[in-house]
Amino acid sequence: MNKTKHVAIRLYLYFLLFLFCITGGLSMFVLAPVYKHAFAPLSSYRDFKIIRVWLHVFKIMWRSISNKTYRSLYPFKMTDPPKIGHDKNNMRIKESWLGAEDNCDLCQESCCMQIQCPMMDEKRRCLCYGSWYFGYFFCGRYPESQSLIDLYQCPKWEMYSMAESGYQ
Repeated sequence: MNKTKHVAIRLYLYFLLFLFCITGGLSMFVLAPVYKHAFAPLSSYRDFKIIRVWLHVFKIMWRSISNKTYRSLYPFKMTDPPKIGHDKNNMRIKESWLGAEDNCDLCQESCCMQIQCPMMDEKRRCLCYGSWYFGYFFCGRYPESQSLIDLYQCPKWEMYSMAESGYQ
């Protein structure tokens, strides 16, 4: 039952992205409440900078289409459950990290800042956090691999082996 739900939510999100593409992004303006619910349900309409988001979606779609390496960094199946947070079995925060575990506020080079994500508010908090998009796609899955850490030159995360973690 849960796998069906995960597939349905992903198909819904893909449908919204498809609708975005075939309408040149106009669907996001006409169906703003629908898009807001799927991508940033806790944000206010005032925080939701629709023109910046509209431009950013095209930028990320182009990067995903034109850069096979970028696409391959985020492998997931349609049936995978949503994910918010790192896998504690193979990721840990570096000892040199001075910030909190639950955010990247101190990092000037965070992945969100590097891609100039329009879903960051004035306090550098993610407006998408906890949304279907966040959990089912890229944001909630970061970091999943050393390749992702390397791509963004992330100073917060490092990989470690199961043997180091004390699990056998």
